[in-house]
Amino acid sequence: MDLTVFGDICIDYFYEVNKLPGKDESAEITRIHRYYGGMGANTAITAKKLGLKTAMVSVISSDNDASEYVKYIHKHRIDLFIEGRISEYTTHSMFFKKNDGDFFSFFHRGIAEKMNDIKVGVDLIKNSKAVFMPRTYLNLQRRVASKCRAKKKFLVYNPGYGVFKFNRIPEEFYRILKSVNVLVMNYHELVHLRELGFELNFRYGPEVFLVTKGSRGCSIYGHGIYEDVPAFKTAVVDPAGAGDAFNAGFIASRLKGYSIADSVKIANCTASFVIEKWGCQTNLPSWEQVMERFEEI
Repeated sequence: MDLTVFGDICIDYFYEVNKLPGKDESAEITRIHRYYGGMGANTAITAKKLGLKTAMVSVISSDNDASEYVKYIHKHRIDLFIEGRISEYTTHSMFFKKNDGDFFSFFHRGIAEKMNDIKVGVDLIKNSKAVFMPRTYLNLQRRVASKCRAKKKFLVYNPGYGVFKFNRIPEEFYRILKSVNVLVMNYHELVHLRELGFELNFRYGPEVFLVTKGSRGCSIYGHGIYEDVPAFKTAVVDPAGAGDAFNAGFIASRLKGYSIADSVKIANCTASFVIEKWGCQTNLPSWEQVMERFEEI
């Protein structure tokens, strides 16, 4: 196995609106889009499209959305290890977006609340070259990280917007970082963590910190390297899912032997495809397509 992802699945709803209403106001929805999503599933499926043999560990509900999504994941030939729950709803997110790019979103965790209850199989980690952990399922991630460290596995962690729930940085978060090779976060997440006292400091554990900045690319902070890598320029339709594609592109590149800097460039190229269409998984590239853009840089 090249990559194992411990992450969630989600159904994404995108609503195009003529304005973002204030309190006690309303707005007209002009179009509705429904897509498969979830940081874990997005990253796993993108990695598979890039040629990695991929497994995913998650929880699912008993509703129709879950059944439909499982069939979709199996169709992509991803090894799926799932724990089912009765009377839980599939995780949903809702994005309300104007044409100028401004938006606000809502997230219903649903079954994802049970991610921390997942049992971590040692053999699955042992047989994987790399492991990816999205979001802040800290109890699960502490156990996964510990096993990755024991087996000397390449571990990439992207806590995502779960960090905005922190009003102080949990000790579990720091314990997880001790086993992490690469920590990925976006600029807004880093700003929030810094307000709580966090620093990009190697003593926390990661050898590399990657800070994604949307249209401004990505900054690399590593031992002996600091570099700002520009984004690949393309027409943006919807930026949702770009970070997940970035994660997959970076991991695939590192497993294929590329340097940190080149892996970030390739990750940016991977993300550039996703933002050209609505939905996190509707315009996923092959490795060959990514290489064509990489060669243009």
